[in-house]
Amino acid sequence: MLSRTLEGKRILLTRAVESFPALDRVLLTRGAEPVHLPCLEVEEISDALQQSISSISWYSDIVFTSSNGVQVLKNEMDRQGLCLSSELNGKRIAAVGQKTADALRRYGVHVDIIPYIASQDGLLAAYAVNGLPKTLLFFRAEEGRDALHDVLQSQGVEVTMVHTYRTVCPQRDASDAIQRVQNGEINAVLLGSPKTARFYIQRIGSIELADKPAIVVISESLAEAVRAMGLSVQVVAKHASFEAMLDALSEYFDSPTV
Repeated sequence: MLSRTLEGKRILLTRAVESFPALDRVLLTRGAEPVHLPCLEVEEISDALQQSISSISWYSDIVFTSSNGVQVLKNEMDRQGLCLSSELNGKRIAAVGQKTADALRRYGVHVDIIPYIASQDGLLAAYAVNGLPKTLLFFRAEEGRDALHDVLQSQGVEVTMVHTYRTVCPQRDASDAIQRVQNGEINAVLLGSPKTARFYIQRIGSIELADKPAIVVISESLAEAVRAMGLSVQVVAKHASFEAMLDALSEYFDSPTV
């Protein structure tokens, strides 16, 4: 129904470079032109990865909250001559978000739990239905909430959190994308996290310039954070996904007031 409602729009993508091919395909099917301004770069935390791999056999459940976490674990296992699917075989695997689940499946890992709401709170609700873990290994970024850890520990579950990577601001040249923003060629920018928003402003160089395109965010809570940084927010996704951001943006551009 919304297949080409973004026809001719130029959309600025701000995620890590590795995610652009898949996002480009989605935008192109809707008639939009993707423009790249990577505002996140994944930096592996090797020591934590190595230590966690040596203890995987002890845990009943494994949680991944992002495809980045899946990829960095796969990279470290490859370096050690190990197979990700074999090492995770027999564990109950939970993935927050369909993208995370898809990343695991690409490497032959069966995913047992995908919460309806793609968040730690959604995962807690899923465990309430599917049964609590006995012991849980939680692969995550260095930054993020501790809700899952705190609630499960209060219920007697032994939880080990492993910070497998951190996201940093890329240093690669961005002059072409910045010039297109300055020229008013960008219709909208998609922001998926507070850190992405901060790095977007940092890379653009000024709040005023960063605020020129329509600002699209993935949740109401992110909208509040982005406004506190000084940006306007024109579009908020109805649920936390890339497709929902595009759906909401389509509705925004179709509005007679735009």
